[in-house]
Amino acid sequence: MFSAAELVIETIAGLNFQEDMRLTTADTLKDIEQLQQRCEQYEGISLKLNWDMLRMSPESGGAEWLVTYEEEELIGFIGLYGFAGEMEICGMVRPGFRRRGIFTSLWERAQSIIKRSNIRTLLLNAPASSASAAGYLKTLPLVFNHAEYQMKWDGTSVPQGSVEASSAAGTIVLRPARQEDADILVELDCGGFDMSREDAAEMYTLQMNDNQQEHIVIEMNGQPAGKMRLWTEDNETWIYGFTVDKKLRGLGIGRSALLQTIERERHNYNGVNLEVALDNPNALKLYESCGFVILNKQDYFRYIG
Repeated sequence: MFSAAELVIETIAGLNFQEDMRLTTADTLKDIEQLQQRCEQYEGISLKLNWDMLRMSPESGGAEWLVTYEEEELIGFIGLYGFAGEMEICGMVRPGFRRRGIFTSLWERAQSIIKRSNIRTLLLNAPASSASAAGYLKTLPLVFNHAEYQMKWDGTSVPQGSVEASSAAGTIVLRPARQEDADILVELDCGGFDMSREDAAEMYTLQMNDNQQEHIVIEMNGQPAGKMRLWTEDNETWIYGFTVDKKLRGLGIGRSALLQTIERERHNYNGVNLEVALDNPNALKLYESCGFVILNKQDYFRYIG
């Protein structure tokens, strides 16, 4: 049980009330951001909180979360992110309030959200260098699933004027996705990320309801050849869902699309970021050749309880 001074809220959208304390979703998000900064500075880590999903409603494919307040200060957070049959979980507790069972309580409360979600795989992710996360994860029935690098374009490795609008196979053009592109985008996700058509279609429908993201079709000689999704906040752009048709790989399409995206974001004074799995060496090599450098490593563990 929590003391009278401690508050736990399941935050989805709209207003939340607790006695004389009134929080809006915007208030809570600001508190989450401040807690993230505090935790990252304390341990020298980078937490993957998927801010694009935190700012979306669950009905539009966004995250659900639980938070713990004490004396009107946010001290604990757990985020639950659904990805077409999978759910990722990441959380944090304010330094100085750890080893008090706060995250355990949040985890237990999260079980109701997990159980009502139609998921097949539950993953917990944490910065590979976080000692506090490693200690807690050892208490749960988990097996290592995979790891990802978070990468950022360093702004210097690709000389100006090197942007490629063509590849060895033809002219490469990036354009906004249209409604009639739905089927091809779903097929590209199926082939690029080993997703079922049902899961890919569900994810596409949810993501297209979010007008804060750009859905890009990569064309070669006028025909769809790949896709990516862009999300920008605070002059930082993240590339998600980047894939090229399996039949067209090795033709320089991905490199051309990536360099064109870098050039556009550079002119908009935005940083460019992406993530890549460690078991995808070809993608890692491509990103490094385009000037991306590794900033952090995130470990993912599959829950088997």
